[in-house]
Amino acid sequence: MLFHALLYFAYAALNTAAMAAAKSAMRSYDGAAHLSAVGWLSAGGSIYVVVLGVLMLLLRDGAASTVFPIAIGCTVVVTNVVGIRFYAEEFSLRKLIGLVLILGGIALAFADGASR
Repeated sequence: MLFHALLYFAYAALNTAAMAAAKSAMRSYDGAAHLSAVGWLSAGGSIYVVVLGVLMLLLRDGAASTVFPIAIGCTVVVTNVVGIRFYAEEFSLRKLIGLVLILGGIALAFADGASR
């Protein structure tokens, strides 16, 4: 069970890292930095290959109807934390309530999937 929890965290963290690489590629894509943008896109694509491998490991032992909601929910939470911490994105009470609800849903789905 701990192994699966770590895999979900790895999925979310790597997925967020790939999105951050894509965001960096978009920011560096100006007239003089085409090579930098290609590098960031290549890094993001490589990370997505690893993300797919982690997802396949999760699907090997779990039902898709359990794995996908947990994986996507974890990604939403980690992406929000990274956005707030590293990209100075807004944080509001409404967003906090939404994240708490998502975490509750993740906990329920994870407990339901672990009981089978």
